[in-house]
Amino acid sequence: MDFNTVLMCIGDKLPRDGVASITLKDKFEKLSEESQKNAITQLSVLNLKSPALVFWVGTFLLGGFGVGRFMIGDMILGFVRLGLNLPFIMTMVIATASGISEDHILTQVSGLSMFANWTVWWIVDMFLVGKKLRKKNYEKISAVFDNLK
Repeated sequence: MDFNTVLMCIGDKLPRDGVASITLKDKFEKLSEESQKNAITQLSVLNLKSPALVFWVGTFLLGGFGVGRFMIGDMILGFVRLGLNLPFIMTMVIATASGISEDHILTQVSGLSMFANWTVWWIVDMFLVGKKLRKKNYEKISAVFDNLK
């Protein structure tokens, strides 16, 4: 089996710069025929994540809760994003229970943090999460080829 067939299966999960594909092709072609078959077998069970799924579900729909970060294994930033929602929710519950208006400084500050989390950071993640996932997928595939030398 040639690398172009392999690339058709995994190409959408790799970085889009083209360098990753060329590097992987070189590594694949340096392997013996038996090692190439083993590599293909290992790639089929490698559990590469789909950038499209992570983008639409994890970042676009649920990005404000840090789901995209959790999906790519970036737990610290996922918990930070999730944690940024808690002060806003707690402030709104306390403000509602105690009759504080939305003009109060506490509600404005928590609203500003919520705005930053749900818009600014969300937009940044729209670009960074997919790129980071593609890089992790590349590193997994590259490690398979390196281990078979």
